[in-house]
Amino acid sequence: MGSHTPKNILIVGAAGFIESHVPNKLVRSYPDYKMVVLDKLDYCSNMKNLIPSKPSPKFKFVKGDIGSAGLVNYLLITESIDTVMHCATQTHVDNSFGNSFEFTKNIIYGTPVLLYACKVNGQIRKFSQVSTDEVYGETDEDNNSARVVSKFCSTPNICS
Repeated sequence: MGSHTPKNILIVGAAGFIESHVPNKLVRSYPDYKMVVLDKLDYCSNMKNLIPSKPSPKFKFVKGDIGSAGLVNYLLITESIDTVMHCATQTHVDNSFGNSFEFTKNIIYGTPVLLYACKVNGQIRKFSQVSTDEVYGETDEDNNSARVVSKFCSTPNICS
């Protein structure tokens, strides 16, 4: 496939505290990249985290869910997306024990919707899955492998 320099990046789940550092850093370091952030703004995200990116004419925020295939397809096409960074996940795995349906919907359903949209689109040159230790678990230093913390968080491992 060769070298790829992103031009139009879709970053999903980038309004979270940790994830927001991605577009904020890219806006500063790569002012020619166009960035579209898709986030549903639930309990673990906040628009305030994206304040450093908002002044850039190359930054666009869309409130929405990666589980919406129509919205994802629309953004991939209308924004000419060539690179996807998937940062969308729910934190606080303890919450999955009380509300497992929401975790299942967001983590297990949303990721395949996003992957399928990228496959059908055919223009995506790079897809990156990003997550936290709450999804992948702590690493075992002896064999450098992660253990999954919760069954509701195991699906993103197929994307790494």
